[in-house]
Amino acid sequence: MPGSSLEELLAERIAREAARIAEELMREMFDVTEFDPDEVFGFMSSEEAAEFLGLPYSSFREIAPNLPRHAITPARFGYLRRELLAWGKDS
Repeated sequence: MPGSSLEELLAERIAREAARIAEELMREMFDVTEFDPDEVFGFMSSEEAAEFLGLPYSSFREIAPNLPRHAITPARFGYLRRELLAWGKDS
């Protein structure tokens, strides 16, 4: 780093080391786990599910009865990401 003073270089190194130590301590204090998007975001609507699958809505409506879905009301269904991904792998 041309033009960097010794104090700047030292401060940078200390900051990196402090960040490393803080990250280490946090990993020890908390279990690092992956979150389940369905638990965070909940059900997707039909439109969201079509977009999630990368399908035009008209195509999605044709296959919707074959998809894993949950009745939110008698006329409205919700879709979970992990179930749609599993369906896609099995298809």
